Amino acid sequence: MKLAVFVSFVLCIAVAAACSGTTTPNVAVNINAAKPAATAQPTATVDELARGRKIYSDNCAACHKEDGTGGKVEIEGKKLDAENLTTEKIKKFTDDKIIGYIYNGVVDEGMPAFKDKLSEPEIREVVRYVRTGLQKMPAPASNQPAR
Repeated sequence: MKLAVFVSFVLCIAVAAACSGTTTPNVAVNINAAKPAATAQPTATVDELARGRKIYSDNCAACHKEDGTGGKVEIEGKKLDAENLTTEKIKKFTDDKIIGYIYNGVVDEGMPAFKDKLSEPEIREVVRYVRTGLQKMPAPASNQPAR
C-alpha cells in the first residue's frame, strides 16, 4: 500500500512538472548524444536522374523511345532505324564516345548533332540517365551530378 501511495505521489509530481512547463533541475542533458531515429526530420528523396530524364525525353525519346530501345521510326519524313541504347554493344561504349555522338551527331545514320541545342553539362546528364536509368548500370561512385 505504501508503494502505491509513493508511486501515485511521484506521478502527481511528474504531471504537475509537465503541466507547469518547467523541467526538473536535476535532469542531465547530453547535447552531443545522437537523436533517436523517431525524432529525425524526414528527408526528401532526390531524383538524381530527373534532369537527364527530362532532357532525354525532350530530345532523344522521339527516335530512341522512352525506354531507350530505339527501332524504326519516321521523323520529318525520314525513315530511321534508331540505335537501341540498352544493348551490350552500347553499354560497352565509353561515356566520351556517347557524348561525341550526341554532340556531333551520326550523319550517316540520321542522328542530328546537338552541339547547338544542348550544353555539355546537359549532354552529360543525358549520358548519366542513359547509363543508370535505361541501361541499368550502377551509378558512378561519386554522388555528385555529372558536370
